[in-house]
Amino acid sequence: MKFNHRFTDNGKSRTLLLLHGFLSDMTSMDGVAGELSSHYNILAVDLPGFGGTPSAGIDYGMEDIAEGLRDLLASLDLDQVDVLGYSMGGRAALSFIANHPEYVGRAVLESTSPGIATETEREKRRSVDAERAARINEDFPAFIAGWEDMGLFSSQQALPEKALEHQRQNRLSQQPAEAADSLMKYGTGVQPSYWEALRRIDFPVLLLAGNRDEKFIGINSRMAELLPDARFEIVDGAGHNIHMEAPKKFGTIVIEFLLGG
Repeated sequence: MKFNHRFTDNGKSRTLLLLHGFLSDMTSMDGVAGELSSHYNILAVDLPGFGGTPSAGIDYGMEDIAEGLRDLLASLDLDQVDVLGYSMGGRAALSFIANHPEYVGRAVLESTSPGIATETEREKRRSVDAERAARINEDFPAFIAGWEDMGLFSSQQALPEKALEHQRQNRLSQQPAEAADSLMKYGTGVQPSYWEALRRIDFPVLLLAGNRDEKFIGINSRMAELLPDARFEIVDGAGHNIHMEAPKKFGTIVIEFLLGG
């Protein structure tokens, strides 16, 4: 699997791999990249179905994404990176970490999960994702409007309209058929569960959840109990998208963790 990507060589000794969330592309992480560019080279990736990386017509799953990321690092002569993944990008980061831990020094997982542990719950989620994929293909702008009204993102209503419009335009710039296809290839209902793999991750991992995101506070609390070297931070004044809703706090916590030794 090949990814559309952007590698920015800032002349640093370490590289940070950035993986974006659902319904966006790598440019949605530009603020994070800017905050960390004085400390890292930046490798930003379009995950399948978004930006310039296709999904439709390709036979792949979450494990193939992990293999593709490994191949991308090899093509860039990168022996090891630190990883920061947000939501869907965090799930992809966990797949990469679980399958290729030797390529990772430290990881930051923002508002994410290791997947669904039971087949019964995965089956329910596959039905939800199939219905969402159908609505994306039927009326993408209406789906985006409904997505923004989800309780998961209600805390974003306090953000400046300019920031919300920028996010909306990035979402609307995605190709509906590609976004829908991605749900069926590596959505939460079809990806492997990495809950048990957490016990084997022996390098430092920072887990982040917003204090207005109760669902992911619960998920990340359980993840922290399983990870051997985890730090879990609940960020005040933020919901699901912490790097957008509380960028200064996010930057301070992430830099301190990544550079703290």
